[in-house]
Amino acid sequence: MAARLDTIGSGKRARAFREGWPSRTREDIAFVEAGGVTFRYRAAGYGRPIIFAADPPVTLEAYDRLLEIYSADFRAIVFELPAMGFSVPGFWQDFRFFQANDTIAEFIRLIAEEPAILAFSCVAGLGALDIAGRYPSRVSHLVQIQTPSWPEEIRWKMARDPKNILAKPFLGQIAMRKLALARAPLWLKLAVGQQEALTGLCGCATDALHHGGAWAMATAFQNYLPDKEPAMKRVSQPALAIWGNSDGSHRATDRQSSLWLCDHPASRIAEYEDLGHFPELEDVERIYADIRAFITDTSAD
Repeated sequence: MAARLDTIGSGKRARAFREGWPSRTREDIAFVEAGGVTFRYRAAGYGRPIIFAADPPVTLEAYDRLLEIYSADFRAIVFELPAMGFSVPGFWQDFRFFQANDTIAEFIRLIAEEPAILAFSCVAGLGALDIAGRYPSRVSHLVQIQTPSWPEEIRWKMARDPKNILAKPFLGQIAMRKLALARAPLWLKLAVGQQEALTGLCGCATDALHHGGAWAMATAFQNYLPDKEPAMKRVSQPALAIWGNSDGSHRATDRQSSLWLCDHPASRIAEYEDLGHFPELEDVERIYADIRAFITDTSAD
């Protein structure tokens, strides 16, 4: 029931976002309804689709350079997750792991004309694994960014919420609404590795929050990322796990756990000592080159 605090008034908000500031920040902003969610996304280029999930509180506006670079070789797409940024879930969405992933899988079906490379980050990367396992025809490759195994992600969650406030229904949702603007720059300062990227990411996050953007972290912790690991299928697609080791939020995380569900023999882990929680944004060109090489090397398999 506490999730209703993040979905109440969804129809009105979706209309306001389609017509207001969130629709005008960039010329390529688009909206599509899928699985009861109004998704906000951007797309550029042609070719094999690669889909990034914006990692909240960062929104689509931070992805200008990434879209420019990736669109040279891919159909580059970035979207905001349900109840994050300006993607609006329907009133009855409850953000349970499999339900939310079904919604994202439907979004992928609508916007990608062929199997896509999923490049999701942190908690959302667990969803990418689930989608790859249950909807294998929609996913060709996985790029897992700052995404460990489920138990390791639970350790990360508990470290982010040491007083167990966000874990409490209703209290957590109310706390996030009140503290989001103050919490966003503190979180980014901890997580970002390249300090020259920090100002832009903080500005992006605070602009979005000032204009009504969502950051439903409490609901995500309570419903999408429960302590008990769900029964997930193993995946056969090639997977590249990317770790920015200067991410202060993941200092204690076991990087080697990242491929715990991945069976493809070419799957591997790449670590970058100078990058943080947003490696794909902190050094766009370097991560692009490594992803492109991985896709090229594994596409004939």
